[in-house]
Amino acid sequence: MRFVAVILGLFVLLMPICAQQNSEEVAKYSMVDVKVAVDKIGELEKLGLPLDCCWRTYTKDYVIFSVPLQQSDIEALQRNRFAFSVTVDDAAKFYAERLANDDMSKVEEYRRTLATEMKLGSMKGYYTIEEISQTLDALYAKYGSKKLITQKKSIGKTVEGRDIYMVKISDNADKDEGDSEKQVLYTALTHAREPAGMMTVFYFMYYLLENYETNQRVRSIVDGKELYFVPVVNADGYAYNQKNSPNGGGMWRKNRQNKVDLNRNFGPREYWDYPNGGSSTSSSSDTYRGPSEFSENETAALRDFAMGKNFRTALNYHTYSNLLIYPWGIKDEVAHPMFKTMAIEMTKINGYRYGTAEGLLYAVRGGSDDFFYKVKNVFSLTPEAGGSSDGFWPSSSRIFPLAQENLEANLLLAEYADKVPAK
Repeated sequence: MRFVAVILGLFVLLMPICAQQNSEEVAKYSMVDVKVAVDKIGELEKLGLPLDCCWRTYTKDYVIFSVPLQQSDIEALQRNRFAFSVTVDDAAKFYAERLANDDMSKVEEYRRTLATEMKLGSMKGYYTIEEISQTLDALYAKYGSKKLITQKKSIGKTVEGRDIYMVKISDNADKDEGDSEKQVLYTALTHAREPAGMMTVFYFMYYLLENYETNQRVRSIVDGKELYFVPVVNADGYAYNQKNSPNGGGMWRKNRQNKVDLNRNFGPREYWDYPNGGSSTSSSSDTYRGPSEFSENETAALRDFAMGKNFRTALNYHTYSNLLIYPWGIKDEVAHPMFKTMAIEMTKINGYRYGTAEGLLYAVRGGSDDFFYKVKNVFSLTPEAGGSSDGFWPSSSRIFPLAQENLEANLLLAEYADKVPAK
C-alpha cells in the first residue's frame, strides 16, 4: 500500500507538468494589432514574430500589423513597449466557429457553377491529410490512362513517417522528356495552418486536367511543359492541426521534427544565417530557423528533389496578405528585373501587392524563394493568398473564389517558364 501511495503521489505531482507541456504544444494564439512607427519596424522584426503571415495597414508615419501571436510573443511586445491591442482572443476558436456556421450546401452549389468535379474535403471544405492522398489517387484513376498525370510519388518522408507526395501533369506525364519541355513547380502547406494554398493548388490541377481537351491555352501549357505539384510540404504539421482541430482552425505553423519554421530552414548557409532579423534562433518562436540549414526532413526532401530537376519557375503558396513576393528575402533588392515583370502580369486580375519581402516590410532569411533562385536559377515566387477577413482558415465559401483569383497567375507562371533567362 505504501508503494501504491508513493506512485499516486508522484502521479499527482507530475500532473501539472504534463498539463503544462500539453498546453504549450497546443498554444493559444490571439489576433493582435501592433502599431509601429515606420522607423521602428526593424526593432519589431528582431522579436522574431511571424510578420510574413499578417495583414498590414499603412499610414505615412506608422504601420499596423494584424498578426497571430502566442502569449510569449505578446509578453515580448509588452517588455519592448510596443503599442498593441488584442482583437481576437482565441484565433483557433474563432476560425472553428466560423467554419461551423458555413452553409456547405451553398458552397456545393457554387462548385457546380464552376463545372469542376473537385469535391471539397470533410474538414469543413478543407482536405484532411488522408483525403489529400485519396484525391491524388482519384485524379490518377481518371486521367492516368490518358497519360496526363502520374501516380503520386514520395520525394521524402517526415520524421513521423508521412510521405511528401509529388505528382506531375504533362502530355506524356509518365515519360521524362528531358530538356525538351520546361519544368515548373507548385508547392503549398509549408506552413501547416495555411490550407487555402493547398486547395488552390488542387483546383489548378483539376482545371488543367478537366480543360485539356477543350481549352487551347491549357492544352498548349500541358503539351509544352512538365508541371510538378507538391501540395503538402509540411505533412506532420498539418496532421497535427487536424488531430487537435478536426473541424478546422488549427494554428500550428511549424513542423514536428525540431518545431522549425520550414520557410526559414532553406540554404545556402549564408542566406540561412544572413545578419538580419529575418528568422529566430529561439526554438519557441514561430519563425525558428532550426539548428542548421536543411536540418529538417521536409526542406531536405524539397532540396534534393529540386536539385534533380531543371525547374524554370515556381510558386510556393502561403496565406495570407494578398501579396506576391519574390527574391531577395534577405534584403530589399530585386534579384532580377524579370521578377517584377512577372509579378505585374500575375497580379493584374487578383490585385495583389508585389515586391521583395523586406520591401513589403519584413525580412526573411532561409526562405524557399531565395534558395530556388540562388542555387538553381529558378524564378520562384510566393503568393500570400487571401485578405484580412480570410485569415488562415477562410470560410468554406471562399475556397473556390481564392483558387479562381489565383488561376491566371498559375497559368502565367507556366508560360513564363519559356521566357525567363537562363543563368
